[in-house]
Parts: sequence; C-alpha cells; structure tokens
Amino acid sequence: MNLIIRILSFFALAFLVWGCAPKVIPVERPASIVWEQFQADTKGLDPGQEFILSASVTYITPTGRNRVQSSIWGTTGYPIRMDISAGFGQTIAMWHEDHELWEAYFPRENTKYIHRDGSIGASMLGYPTPLNLRQTVQVLLGSFEGLVPDNFQKYEPVDGMWQFYFNDHEVKSMVIAQDGSVNSISGHGWNIEFNGLNVDGEHSYYSRIEMNLSQGERALIRVRSVRTDALNLDVDQLGLEVPSEARVVFLPDL
Repeated sequence: MNLIIRILSFFALAFLVWGCAPKVIPVERPASIVWEQFQADTKGLDPGQEFILSASVTYITPTGRNRVQSSIWGTTGYPIRMDISAGFGQTIAMWHEDHELWEAYFPRENTKYIHRDGSIGASMLGYPTPLNLRQTVQVLLGSFEGLVPDNFQKYEPVDGMWQFYFNDHEVKSMVIAQDGSVNSISGHGWNIEFNGLNVDGEHSYYSRIEMNLSQGERALIRVRSVRTDALNLDVDQLGLEVPSEARVVFLPDL
C-alpha cells in the first residue's frame, strides 16, 4: 500500500511540474513555420494611429560620439515630428517629415535643412540612419509591414535562428529567432539589430535597437516610453514653425 501511495504521489507531483512549466520554444523549427510566426505576430499599423515616443539616441561616428534625448510624435501614416535635445533640456534640432520632404531646423544656426529623403538628409548632417523617420517609428513600434517583402527567396540557419533573403528590395535579409521575434534586418551597407521586445496589450515595441552603417557610423536607440492612445494631436503640434528670417539650405541628392 505504501508503494502504491508513493507511486501515485510521484505522478501527481510530475503533473503539477509539467502543468506549471513555462512554454518552451523548440530548439529548431522549420524556416517556413518561423516565417509564419513572424507574420502572425507582426501587426500592421493604422496610418491614422497617433503616438508619442521618448528615447535616448547615441550617434557614433569616426570623429566622435553624441548622445541626445528625443521625442517623436505624430501619426504613423504622416506627418511626424521629432525634437532632439541635449541632456540639460536645450533643443538642438526639430525635425519634420511627411510624404514629400524631410526638414530639420537647428535653432542655434537659425537654419532649416531640407531633403527629399529623411535617412540621407539626417546622415549628411551627422545623424546616421539607414531609415527615414517614419520607418524608424514603424520598427520601434514592432511593425515591419511594407519594410520587408511578404515572401522570401531563400533561407539558411544562423546561430540557432533563420536568415531569410529577399531580391530587389531595400532590405536584403532578415534574421528571425525561433519564437518569431526579429533579431536583425540588413540592407546594402547597413544592419539593424533589435533587442528587448515588449508587448503591451495590442501593441509591441523594441526597447533597444542598434543601427550599424558603413565607415564605422552607428546609432543606438533606447526607448524610454511609448504612448499609442488617442492623443488628439492638432495641426500646430504636427507642423514645423521656424522664424521667417531663418536660412534655408536644400541638401544635395547623392
């Protein structure tokens, strides 16, 4: 009888342990299943979705390092505004991006710079990034819709994950972990690594991304806070007002 009781106790304990065990992702799942998991977990953003992001950004170039604070707000389908400030609160630059132009006003210079492409314009002014402002907001909010193709051409294993390759696209490859989360995306001469995926209700965001460009340029973004509720932003909050006497510089195309 004691033996039977001990056996029953063992199975009862084993059942409790198995029932309480955390979900375990298989060491290796087929690439097609991982891709499907990524697509299922990545939700597109409503173009009218309002947001406010607060983050610290460290720009690293061969000539130095510049750490700033940034506030980004707007709608995910444009327009988007960003203020960049020093650690003590002084505004360094104010950016604005819409479907047509990227603008950056620097109060100390009283100069507004304009370019058709936000990533090129920002990089030319010492703020290296492979993505424009809207694309940056998109990946910070955990969305890759439109940024990567719906289908891949080939794949291969890499460090326990799967790397997917795309043809004729700005993003050349993407590395996805076994649970469907994004590890990195790469393009011509650049790579972006993602860390700290946070899921908050219907929305998710990466708390840290690292942008690596050619020639030793990098940008490290650490997200402090995210708001995606109804913010009721008005036109004045989304525009970029500069003094009428400000100098205007059209940056050259590359």
